[in-house]
Amino acid sequence: MDALIIGAGAAGLAVAEALAERGWEGDITLVGQENYVPYDRPPLSKALLSGEQEFDFVSLCSEESLQNNNINLVKGKTATLLDATQKVVNFDDGSRMIFDKLIIATGVDARDLPATQHIDAALTLRTFEDSMKFRGLMTEGKEILVVGAGFIGLEVAATAILKGCTVHVVEPSPGVLYGKFPEVLSERIRQSHEEKGVNFHFGQVVEHWNAPDGVLESVTLSDGTTITAEAALIGIGTIPTTGWLADSGLTIANGIMCDAHGLAAEDIYAVGDVSNWFLPLIGENRRIEHRLSAGEQAQIVAAQLTGTDAPALDLPFFWTDQYQEKWQGYGYVDWQADIEIVHDDKEANKLVAVLRKDGVLEAVIGKNAVKQLMPYRRELKLAAQAAGAAKL
Repeated sequence: MDALIIGAGAAGLAVAEALAERGWEGDITLVGQENYVPYDRPPLSKALLSGEQEFDFVSLCSEESLQNNNINLVKGKTATLLDATQKVVNFDDGSRMIFDKLIIATGVDARDLPATQHIDAALTLRTFEDSMKFRGLMTEGKEILVVGAGFIGLEVAATAILKGCTVHVVEPSPGVLYGKFPEVLSERIRQSHEEKGVNFHFGQVVEHWNAPDGVLESVTLSDGTTITAEAALIGIGTIPTTGWLADSGLTIANGIMCDAHGLAAEDIYAVGDVSNWFLPLIGENRRIEHRLSAGEQAQIVAAQLTGTDAPALDLPFFWTDQYQEKWQGYGYVDWQADIEIVHDDKEANKLVAVLRKDGVLEAVIGKNAVKQLMPYRRELKLAAQAAGAAKL
């Protein structure tokens, strides 16, 4: 029995390592697009981008550790076609691989803007090389444009400010993290950025990129405002990497549709950002782009393949670091849920907010409040376990 894992990011590596730990007796082959060992992506917009850390900080393993676990890492290959019936994956170099069990962990691609494709200094941020290239552009005194006020855009804005850059953020919606965070908390985040010097342009889009011969000089917004910009980060969201699966027979709907154990089709599983798992606690499929959830999904899939005990999938947990503020969220965050701020210490810059729907606690969000979050995390976990037991 051979296991083929497509995607050598955190999720794919987690499956490979979990299979090895759980006694998988066949070959384990891990195939990635990039020419690096698997690495962590969250620091790409923070510690790596700032120059505080290098690749060793983000790498998740070494060549030696992979060999010790009998994991065969194949670098620099992109899957182009899946024949689920014949159990074959085709690659961009013309090669093919046969599998007994397939795990898809291809993650997501950054959305780009066609208008910026000819501009060298306008980048998305998804890979180690993206981060290193933008780091070289984001030096002290530079005029930096960020398109999109989501998590990536805000983290890059914070990093650029700390590097001594002038930063403008253009966002078509009315505020930061629109549709992701409750408005009262998003406003706190916006205020923190403005206090540090970030210039926001809400309700605007870039109408024209002024870049003669591909050299970015400025942009013109939809209201006619012109902003000087020497480099631009495009942070307008991501798209599940599923194009190569168009003729595979898998169900694709905002990622690869899976059951509660990651099964997408006979002998085919999906984990991480590309997967859309059924979640019994809420009775629906949902794609969760959180680093820790990918690791938990990997353990569940490895347990299915090895016939070992499977852990329960925990509630989503995420974090974002901006300046000296660490925001953390636990549970299913609905930005329109009823919110109550239960701890607000402005002097210590700590905050805890609970989110309820129909009176039921669904999530907790904190700022610099790891200790204060713990009781609510326990309460949420117990409630989720009880809800799960009731559905058995």
